[in-house]
Amino acid sequence: MKNNRIILSVGILLVLVCVCLSAILVVGGGAYLLGKERIVGLFPSATLAPAPSTPTPLPTLAESIPTPVGTPTSGVETPEASGKIPPEVAAQLDTIQGQVSRIRGLEQPDSISISVLTTEQLRQKVEDDFLVDYTEADVEDDVRVLSAFGLLEPDYDLYGLYLELYTEQIAGYYDIDKDEMYVVQDEAFAGPQRSTYAHEFTHALQNSAHDVRKTLNYNEEYCKVDSEHCAAIQALIEGDASLTEQSWLYLYATDEDRQEIEDYYATTDLSVYDSAPAFLQEDFLFTYSQGVDFVLTLFEEGGFERIDQAYSDPPVSTEQILHPERYPDDDPVAVELPDISELLGRDLRELDRGVMGEWYTYLILARGSDKVSRIKDSQAAAAAEGWGGDSYAVYWDEEAEMPVTVLLTIWDATEDAAEFYNTFKNFGDIRYGPSTTSAGGISWDAGSLGSVSLLRSGDWTLWVTAPTASDATLLIQSLSAESILGVR
Repeated sequence: MKNNRIILSVGILLVLVCVCLSAILVVGGGAYLLGKERIVGLFPSATLAPAPSTPTPLPTLAESIPTPVGTPTSGVETPEASGKIPPEVAAQLDTIQGQVSRIRGLEQPDSISISVLTTEQLRQKVEDDFLVDYTEADVEDDVRVLSAFGLLEPDYDLYGLYLELYTEQIAGYYDIDKDEMYVVQDEAFAGPQRSTYAHEFTHALQNSAHDVRKTLNYNEEYCKVDSEHCAAIQALIEGDASLTEQSWLYLYATDEDRQEIEDYYATTDLSVYDSAPAFLQEDFLFTYSQGVDFVLTLFEEGGFERIDQAYSDPPVSTEQILHPERYPDDDPVAVELPDISELLGRDLRELDRGVMGEWYTYLILARGSDKVSRIKDSQAAAAAEGWGGDSYAVYWDEEAEMPVTVLLTIWDATEDAAEFYNTFKNFGDIRYGPSTTSAGGISWDAGSLGSVSLLRSGDWTLWVTAPTASDATLLIQSLSAESILGVR
């Protein structure tokens, strides 16, 4: 499931959280993410002054889309499929492209294709292009995986959430596969849309300069194999675009743009996002908020040139995003789990396997579906911080109608493993009930959730969930027999 979440985000690089970013970073009174001294230090005020406070009146796309136009301004191609862009808007897009290119220090593509979509057209496009292959069976399996780790309730409508979330208040996005920009707007092309376009055009510059899909292995096939890698790449991409957007807001946005943005977020309906599971709310924000922190560290080392260098030596884990000081030297430890589908003497169908990573380890502890058992943010973050590498596998036991899960984690030090072990014990005692301690581990009889065990030895921990205690014991013994445990 973690892989699928990344893949969906790959398909739509601007989702709700991208539009919401300004609500997080642009606050009342004109305070922006980047301090004035940082902007001026990078872009001398003598050559790049902020835009004048009185803007040119902006046209409305809703009134102008049906009107045929001639050739747009240089660099903008307008497909027939989604309506025409009025000349006034095309001119603004062209201007923003030049401004963003200058901020980012990257050459503009020879041309970029732009389409206009209404919100309803966007919804249909999401269904047709990005969710068409996401079958009911896929959804069911994803819910099973997420509920196995306590992140979702077993009956949650995940498909419905994705459909609503990916079409709620999206002002535009860049399709990296088609190299096409979509301007999504039913009414005015105003501050929020202009700011969003600055963000999304940065993606076009990134792709043109660095061939993101090919050189960074940022594609569906590789993301299925290494979702941690793709989460880190996505954080680099979105953090870069968000930092560029904030630079554009300071250097070029007008007072009216900023007021329109404030007004937009003061009145925007975020009910779908607010109703999403806690872990998904945090996870959707990760590549933007933590991504900005990561690229800002690079920016302070050497401006956007240093950020460009990261595309040649990209981050490879959420740990590196969360702790920029560990980039690029602290690579994850490779951990492998064998196929356990036949270990219980009955068929187990593999649903998912991959790397959980520091970020999802934190989410499991702090943002589970059971609010009562959530660990405090500071404690959960401290427990996850010593992460060094892991491997998880989730199977479905049709006979028991329950998941079977295994998560083997290698920690940076014995102390880190102990900290996670003790924190998980507190988490488990609340979520699963009273625990039983034995040599090397803890176990819980979790009733309808099955039998849960957590083992620790040296710098590793093993979390196993199975239908019965005997199933869990058999899995642990088999893993030990295959020298998986205790061997680096």
